[in-house]
Amino acid sequence: MKLKKVYNNNVVLAENSRSLEHIIIGRGVAFNKRIGDQIEDSMIEKLFVLHSPQTMNSFLKLLDEIPINHLELTNRIIEAAEKKLNVKFDDSVYIGLADHITYALERNKNDIAVKNALLWEIKQFYKKEFEAAFESLKIIHYYENVMLSEDEAAFITLHFVNAQQNGIGMKQTILSTEIIHEIITIIRYQFKVVLNEDSLNYARFVSHLKFFLRRVFANEHNASNNLNLFEEVVRKFPEIYACVDKIVIYLEQRLKIKVHEEEKFYLILHINRILN
Repeated sequence: MKLKKVYNNNVVLAENSRSLEHIIIGRGVAFNKRIGDQIEDSMIEKLFVLHSPQTMNSFLKLLDEIPINHLELTNRIIEAAEKKLNVKFDDSVYIGLADHITYALERNKNDIAVKNALLWEIKQFYKKEFEAAFESLKIIHYYENVMLSEDEAAFITLHFVNAQQNGIGMKQTILSTEIIHEIITIIRYQFKVVLNEDSLNYARFVSHLKFFLRRVFANEHNASNNLNLFEEVVRKFPEIYACVDKIVIYLEQRLKIKVHEEEKFYLILHINRILN
C-alpha cells in the first residue's frame, strides 16, 4: 500500500492498488516516509478498510475531532480487551469508543461526573466485559495520568458488549441490559428470594436471556423439539410457570413481540435451576 496522508508518526491514510483507502495504525509506520512511499506489512498493527463513503466520512471526522493519541490509546485498549475476552471485536467499536474516551477525559478535566444509571446491572450481567473495561481504566491512567470512575468503566463495558454483537447498536445493548434487570426483578419479587449471582446457573440464565434478546432484535425464531415436554414442565412447576407468565406479559408489552412456548419452556427450566 502507498502512503497517502500522515496524521502522525503512528497513524496514516494509505491506498492499495485498487485505490481503496485504509486508515493504518502502527508504531512508527510513518517514520522517514513520504507521500507515495510503500508501507511494509510488518509495520501495520491495525488496518481499517474504508469500504463506503459513510465509513470514510465517519473515520475522517473522528480524526479531525479527537487527538490522534486517543485513537492509538483506543487501539491499545481494544487489543488488551480482545486478548482478555478471547474475542474479535467488530471494527465499529473503534469510532464509538475513541469518541467516548476523548469526551470522558474532557469531562474529567472539567470536573464533570456522569453517573451510569445501569452500573449495577452492567457489573452483574457483563462481568467479564466489565473486568476488561476496568483494566482499560488502568491503561488510560498509564498514558493519560487520569483515573476514571467505575461509571466510565461501565460505559466502556457496553462498547465491548456491542462490539461482540456485530455492532447491533448501543441502544439495543442498553435496552437488553434494562430488560434482563426487569426479568431478574420479577423473579426476586415473585419468589421473595436473594439469587446467587455468582452461581453457574445464574450466569447461564443471564446468557440465555442475552441470546434470546439478540434473536428478538434480529427477528429470528428459535425452533425447538421440546414442545411435547412443555405441558409436563408446566404441570410439574406451576409456581414457576406463573412467574414465567408475568415475564412473558412484560416482554410482549415492552418489545411488542410474541413469546412462543419453546421460549417459555426454557425459561421454566432456567428459573428452576437458579432457585435451587
